Amino acid sequence: MLKFHAKGARSVKQRGVTLIEILVSLLLLSFGLLSLAGMQAYSLAAQKNASNRAIASMLANELAELIRLNQKGFADGKYDVSKLTDAALAGDAGCEFPDCTSTDTLAEADLASFRRLVRNQLPKGGVELSRPGGSSEHAEIWIVWEEAAVLNTTQGGSEVSTEVHSENCPTTAKNLSTLPRCFYMKVQL
Repeated sequence: MLKFHAKGARSVKQRGVTLIEILVSLLLLSFGLLSLAGMQAYSLAAQKNASNRAIASMLANELAELIRLNQKGFADGKYDVSKLTDAALAGDAGCEFPDCTSTDTLAEADLASFRRLVRNQLPKGGVELSRPGGSSEHAEIWIVWEEAAVLNTTQGGSEVSTEVHSENCPTTAKNLSTLPRCFYMKVQL
């Protein structure tokens, strides 16, 4: 049997139900807003990574043009370089025009300038250039950078294998402690 209040026809058992419904609604709304904020952070990081890829593409093309301009220096291995560290950048000297009179000093100046450009354009950016089999006609260029941490996880929140993101990376980049992103370009002179 239902009990009635003197002021109205409400049941005693239903007192406070509206408050609980509001609290549950607020809880569900807060979870929705948290997931929306996570999607926004992922979206911004993916946009930045796309921008970094475009910059890496531009930089690889620029390095390809540098080695095309100094093919003798390239054939002599003066452009061979592995991934850079901050310590490697400190010793860059190079030469300035018109003092770059040999292919060796020109290659040294090109690499010094290019290394700084990569470091300034990409987060923890680096470059690796090799000549497969010592070839003087082919070059392999990798532009390497560190991506945003939010892109290192899957939707479930577990870490992604480095093989997934670094499949285009050279061996030296795959051995880094942080997950690299790489842009690979093969050049024929």
